Amino acid sequence: MLAAILLGLFMLYSGGGNVLGTMMTQHVKDQAKKNIPDEERRKLTLKKLAVVNDDIKKLNEQLSKDLGQMEKLIKDYDSKPEDFDRLSSSVLARRQELVDKIWDDRTAMLQHIKPDEWQAIMSGARAAAEKEAAKKK
Repeated sequence: MLAAILLGLFMLYSGGGNVLGTMMTQHVKDQAKKNIPDEERRKLTLKKLAVVNDDIKKLNEQLSKDLGQMEKLIKDYDSKPEDFDRLSSSVLARRQELVDKIWDDRTAMLQHIKPDEWQAIMSGARAAAEKEAAKKK
């Protein structure tokens, strides 16, 4: 039951929707194009990055669905602790499966990127995201 409550709080405070992915979008893609000089490695990286982005979208979509299921249980007067436990177990299992896939696909992508290139990509993407956020304010 405690797991259900904690999961519910996490899902409510995370807001569902696009929890992950703000750095794994156009900013990373743009920086990969700039910071990987070898054309073949750059193409492979961008292909693998697309897979990672798809994985993150799936995780975000699943989080939104899970949040909807949790809201239904919360609103249902007749919900029982076992309902929350069952939902929590299935949500956590699906979440772990998706996170493992993201990690595996990220690892496959990094095989085509040198450590210094990755640092430059992440620094540039972070700076671009911060600049974009500042413009929105």
